Amino acid sequence: MACRQATRTITIVLVFLSLVPTVHSEEAKFEIGVRGNVLLGDGVPANDILGIGVIGRNYIRDGWFAAAALDAYEYDFERPSNIVGIPQDPAVKDIDASASNTVLSGFVGRRYGDSSRGFDWFWMVGLGIGSPDVDDVSGATASGGIFDITFDANTEFHLSASLGTSYHFTPAWFVAFAARIAHHFMDIQVTDRVTGNTANVDSQSPVGAYLSFNYAF
Repeated sequence: MACRQATRTITIVLVFLSLVPTVHSEEAKFEIGVRGNVLLGDGVPANDILGIGVIGRNYIRDGWFAAAALDAYEYDFERPSNIVGIPQDPAVKDIDASASNTVLSGFVGRRYGDSSRGFDWFWMVGLGIGSPDVDDVSGATASGGIFDITFDANTEFHLSASLGTSYHFTPAWFVAFAARIAHHFMDIQVTDRVTGNTANVDSQSPVGAYLSFNYAF
């Protein structure tokens, strides 16, 4: 799925980075890295959202930077039958739908501290555009019938803010960790083909963190 495709892209990035010569951090205006994301929601539609992606920064002046990221996420769309008002058979384990989302984001932010060695810290805010996909799902209802649910998932818009710190092993190589909050504007129509019941999921506000390994050049 989306995460497996992202893994192949990240492998290419890592090979590229291994071929780039090290430069002093005072000369570095750009950063590129790979990151893993963990986001936690309230269960409508997701409890936990896992992702992997590529992130880059372009430093402008005085620590200010513009950044971009491309992330692939996977999650379980939790209990869609409940969302359309159809109780699932309680004797059966909860039936979730598999979902994925590819998100392209842009950010602005600022870094504080000396980036040549040790720790610095940073913040950034941004806007992302997501392309979600949710697999159809079916199962037994509490009344002895069946449900057969399909999804119409449209483009999403994500607002996010992050606060984090970086640790530099060398002037060029560093690791970054950041806490994240986000609000996702969604438009996912959930429809049961059997009863015709429909519902719409229009937002979620997950919180979480990311960890990235980065190269400055």
